[in-house]
Amino acid sequence: MLSSIMTDMKQFNEIATQTKQNEHYQPYIISVFEAKELEKLGVSNLKEALLLVPGVDMATDNFNNQTPIFRGSNPFAYGQSKLLIDGVLVNNLFFDSYSEYFSMPIEMIKRIEVIRGPGSKVDGINAYAGSVNVVTYAEDFEEFESNDKVVFKYGSYDYRMGGFVKNFKSKDFKTHIDFYYQKDNKNISSGPDGLSQGALGPANIALSQSGEAPLWLDEYSLGLDVRYKEFRLKSRILQHKQGSAYGINLALPQESDRMKLPSYYAELGYMKKTHHFKLDIKAGVKYDAFDSKAKLAPDNLVLGSVVFPEGIYGEHYAKQRVLYQSTYVKYSGVAKHTITIGYKARQEKTIAMSSKLSNLATGDATLVDYTLTRPFFDKDASRDVYTLFLGDEYNVNTKLSILYGINYEQTSYEDAGFEPRVSFVYHKDFKNIFKAIYSNSHRNPSWQEMFTKNNSARVGNTDLKPEKVTSYELAYIRNFSNDAYLQANLFYLVNKDQIYNSVADPVYKNSAKTDIYGIELEFRGHILPNDKVYANYTYTDGNYRMDGSSHSHNLPNVSHHLAKGFYIYNIDPALALSATAKYVSSKERIETDLRPKLKAYMTLDTAVNYKNIQYGYILNVSVKNLFDTDVRYPSSPNTYVNDYAQERRTFLITFKKRF
Repeated sequence: MLSSIMTDMKQFNEIATQTKQNEHYQPYIISVFEAKELEKLGVSNLKEALLLVPGVDMATDNFNNQTPIFRGSNPFAYGQSKLLIDGVLVNNLFFDSYSEYFSMPIEMIKRIEVIRGPGSKVDGINAYAGSVNVVTYAEDFEEFESNDKVVFKYGSYDYRMGGFVKNFKSKDFKTHIDFYYQKDNKNISSGPDGLSQGALGPANIALSQSGEAPLWLDEYSLGLDVRYKEFRLKSRILQHKQGSAYGINLALPQESDRMKLPSYYAELGYMKKTHHFKLDIKAGVKYDAFDSKAKLAPDNLVLGSVVFPEGIYGEHYAKQRVLYQSTYVKYSGVAKHTITIGYKARQEKTIAMSSKLSNLATGDATLVDYTLTRPFFDKDASRDVYTLFLGDEYNVNTKLSILYGINYEQTSYEDAGFEPRVSFVYHKDFKNIFKAIYSNSHRNPSWQEMFTKNNSARVGNTDLKPEKVTSYELAYIRNFSNDAYLQANLFYLVNKDQIYNSVADPVYKNSAKTDIYGIELEFRGHILPNDKVYANYTYTDGNYRMDGSSHSHNLPNVSHHLAKGFYIYNIDPALALSATAKYVSSKERIETDLRPKLKAYMTLDTAVNYKNIQYGYILNVSVKNLFDTDVRYPSSPNTYVNDYAQERRTFLITFKKRF
């Protein structure tokens, strides 16, 4: 089964848009969104697109390190889902998140494939709760319509963006380039900050502030994809800079305080096909970093007997490097079977680290280098990961296929061990398709969870075990036509060794077991000849139990009901109107958090899309959160008591021209 996941995902990247049948026959639960359709809705970036996915909610933290929550799984953990861009894993090593890619403009994207559940294992990549594969316009160059274009945007918070996509083709070479630059000055009223809850000690509660949280963005990205015969080079530079959000130490920062999360990668691949064999070899390198420069605490802060009249300032930097190599061989010479065997080796390492703070002995604001004496991170952090993979796709007959396999993973720390998976796909006929999936997967602890030091809110623990999940899924798909269907999914997830920490106990620990179950409904189709309708609903429930406790509790910080959808009406070939609605139900707190539930909310977005056929340009005007709804993401206990406020009503104007 796992062999099929690797090979089928590659095939799916090439053909999924040709017919919905391919999507529905995949051995996992998948939703696909075409970027051209999302552009009509006024969707601006990857984050806004993911908020349309069934079962996906959003969470954030004091860094504004946002992460999608799949089916209610551990909202305060990172790395539970993986992001791939054209098949390359881009999760950063520090957090194991991909928040820096959320702002990727939708115009740089061709298609978004989202797999829900731990069955989404691709090329040695373990996705605990789900995976997102972003397919850019590097995918192919054979389309009748040119994909070359320029894009300009302007919107609320003085948001500005410019970018282009360009493809070149000769006899043996195919080259794709995309580039974008964007920035804004987003500041959102927030507070009181975490000092009000004693985050820096009871002596400093009176120093708590409310004000504008700096959530601004300033970034650029350059992507390059080159193909020559059987060889392919994929590379990207992302220079991401953002405001310090809600404060590293939960104290509201200054407007100019910033955090950088750069990401650079290059992957060289070789693929060779013969009659019965397919060889796929890849090798790559990825660099990312955590780079913060901010005022960490307000004026007159007291730590022990030391007073800091000008507050505490800090500069923290940790740069990571990942080297990886994988080889997979697929053999189809046995009747009705396709067998895949392969491995992936990964070396993760911190290659630079520095830590500077105001003088902790005297309270003077002048920075002192504490890299050796009080490091914020383990400068020698490293981890090796080895994954072995064996799977088989058995096509029993024209209606039934069984895909099964096993992964084995070993690391320098705690091993994940053997993880089997099996999937049945039965297509009774075109209209009726059934799926049954059993899967095991895991999430290795992030580097923040393992190697953080000298931090009052986060303490690393190298003895952490991987989080484990066992998943049971059933799905039924009813096709009404080639582009209209209803899909229903039942899921039951058994999670153990989940990693948590808190302000009261900042050490990361494997401390919880969680059972999650629910149903997802997804519909796509038409009401009128010239419209498109999409809607989904997810119900999620379950319970969790902390280690050492015999009592189970309701799932905290999880919406039991999520409903989303959009409607596009094409007035004529040039003009389209659309509306997008999202409903997120209330969220209960953890049992020790006495705050009331986080309130439910509903948002409505509208857009007008005009396509000038004669001159080949498109103009889109959209309004997000039309009714100015108060949207908040949950905060951990004893931090921001009023949670993390998000943007209210905004507008966006987009101009795009194809060549």
